[in-house]
Amino acid sequence: MSYEERKRLIAELQNVRHSRVLCFVLSDREAFPAAIPGFAPTMASDSLLRVRDLLHEIGRVEQLDLFLYTRGGAVETVWPLVTNLRSHCERLSILVPYRAHSAGTMLCLGADELLMSDGAELSPIDPTTGNPFNPRDPTNQANQFGISVEDVTAYFDFARTVAGISQEQYVLDVLKQLTSQVHPLALGNVQRVYLLIGRLARELLALHLNRDDQLFEAIVSGLTTRFYSHLHAISRLEAQSLLGDKWVRAPATTEAAAIDPLFRAFSNDLHLEEKFNLPDEMGDQPSLSVRAIGGFIETDSRSFVHETRVNVMQRPQLPQGIQLQVAPGQTVPLAPWVGRLYDFGTQATGWIPNTEDL
Repeated sequence: MSYEERKRLIAELQNVRHSRVLCFVLSDREAFPAAIPGFAPTMASDSLLRVRDLLHEIGRVEQLDLFLYTRGGAVETVWPLVTNLRSHCERLSILVPYRAHSAGTMLCLGADELLMSDGAELSPIDPTTGNPFNPRDPTNQANQFGISVEDVTAYFDFARTVAGISQEQYVLDVLKQLTSQVHPLALGNVQRVYLLIGRLARELLALHLNRDDQLFEAIVSGLTTRFYSHLHAISRLEAQSLLGDKWVRAPATTEAAAIDPLFRAFSNDLHLEEKFNLPDEMGDQPSLSVRAIGGFIETDSRSFVHETRVNVMQRPQLPQGIQLQVAPGQTVPLAPWVGRLYDFGTQATGWIPNTEDL
């Protein structure tokens, strides 16, 4: 399809919902190797100005629908995005056709209504933190490991409840063992993010629910600890059990008939069901320019597209123990049996006006 076709589908959804619809769709297209930039961008602050521009065009409306698909991103984008959306409407609904994970789930906490299609997923909101003091990958010092907040708390829970370590001096040894592997300031950052997530979730809930500390604590605790793994896909039934079926519901038949084609259009245009295989694209070329389309922010009047342009260089990687005689000035040939290593040089990335009807 194209933006012109999606505009028609957005208009149809608006007619069914008696609303204005703003779409925020971020690709999670699988790519090989996984390090290729641009195919799975995350929520970040660079999207906020684009959303603001579209909201200014919409103006203030009675009903605003955010059509959302994302695997998550920066927590700090959630509050400004939700408050900006709510400042332009009397009632905010979020439509989840499939995935709204992590920071996307946080966004959903700030909506008056959450529509989850068949098979739609939320996720736990326990974050993985990044910090200059995080451990570095021993195989590549340029990369840092993220630290899961819940992994840290689970480590102490394991020591206490499984290993039976409860005496103060031994608990201190458990802490010393952890700090020997992880910088104390990285652990301090984990605690700050843990407190931030809890506070942010409660403030989002308070935007549309009467403040109820007991209810809020049950929701926050459920979204951070109940499912044990950040990878757990929270179904509509589980979301209704946790958040309430008056807040979370399935789309009506007419709503589903408008939501599903729009999501299929985005899925097709972002090639979400097609794995991008770099070796197939490059063949034996020493270099290749790759353009990755990673998402759309759009209404029925204007569209922005997330574009990343990358220059890729490939070089041979011989199997261990294999040596080749190569003449001076020549390179190892890219024979079919030779492995490949790739170097990526990002030329540009970000949101741009969709002037090509993508």
